[in-house]
Amino acid sequence: MKPRVAVVKVGESVEDAVREAVGLLGGMEKFVEPGESFLVKPNLFTVKSAETGATTDPRVFMTIVELIKEAGGKPVVGECPATGSYARPEVVFDGLGIRKLCDEAGVEINILDREEPVRVGNPDGEILKEVWFPRFALECAGIINAPKLKTHVLTALTCAVKNLFGLQQGGTKAHHHVQTGNDSERFSRLLVDLYQAIRGQVRLNVVDAVVAMEGEGPNTGDPVDLGVIIAGGDAVAVDLVGTALMGWDPLEVGTNFIAAERGLGPSSLEEVEVVGTPISEVSRPFKKPRTHQDDQMFLDVRMPIECDPEKCTSCGICAKVCPVNAITMAGIPEFQDQNCIQCFCCIELCPNGALSVVRTEAYKARVGGSAAS
Repeated sequence: MKPRVAVVKVGESVEDAVREAVGLLGGMEKFVEPGESFLVKPNLFTVKSAETGATTDPRVFMTIVELIKEAGGKPVVGECPATGSYARPEVVFDGLGIRKLCDEAGVEINILDREEPVRVGNPDGEILKEVWFPRFALECAGIINAPKLKTHVLTALTCAVKNLFGLQQGGTKAHHHVQTGNDSERFSRLLVDLYQAIRGQVRLNVVDAVVAMEGEGPNTGDPVDLGVIIAGGDAVAVDLVGTALMGWDPLEVGTNFIAAERGLGPSSLEEVEVVGTPISEVSRPFKKPRTHQDDQMFLDVRMPIECDPEKCTSCGICAKVCPVNAITMAGIPEFQDQNCIQCFCCIELCPNGALSVVRTEAYKARVGGSAAS
């Protein structure tokens, strides 16, 4: 049987669109059991609002919370914010107003960074033969994944599969970047390893594509008013549909290709049953990050990072999050290119959008000299 993915155009309210999308899949009752606890996992990696395209719209995941309640389950909103690697994780929940929303709804927040890490064997993993997850992510009855549809400077796409990287605690995220060198293909294979290890816990994926992001995602790209909700039980199928909505070939995205290669999901849109609004009615071309504008699946030319001094506030976050200490602060950041592993964590977490990659002459020569700097 083909995995079903619902695509719903937002009309009068985001909440109604979420309900319609889940309803097209059989309702929340199909995914939760009464009396059991379920982790609602949005993308809350930074304090930038949903309107910027960076984080999951609270209207999306709070509607998921209500649907779980109505089905008799107990929702718990949880995340390991990447921001927590240089500040208290509470900064994200408080800064986005999530704590207030959850308190008003009587819903528990679980800062998953503080859970005991539990080992999961992953013998079929290519990079990770074992993975550590927060205890609650494994002991809850299931995970309702609520990603944002965005571009990503390293992986091209961040959606359902990539959002589960947010279940890696604290410095483990940085360790994974170092572990992969940060070869973009190896990192994409690591992401699929993580998905492979946790996929049995993922009951449903509900994607916020109300305001998506193009260009230099996942943090400093440009917002796109797409006005869509995507939902499905199969994260790979959901990502294929999300990629198609962005006007891209779904199998040009590394995680999609690798997951299909391993048999962890469909290998084409023809193997997905799309219900609701036809993709053709809501898709539009998304700009890719500079790192992926040559349409290659994986990066193979190094691109140095530069800082815009007019945007930089000398906060030092880039230096703090660099997993290989390749950045020093001298008013503005200075980069030791010989040590940089091209993980782009500094770009991803810069709160001011001051950092970007430089498309070098070597890069432009490889793509025929037509790429703009």
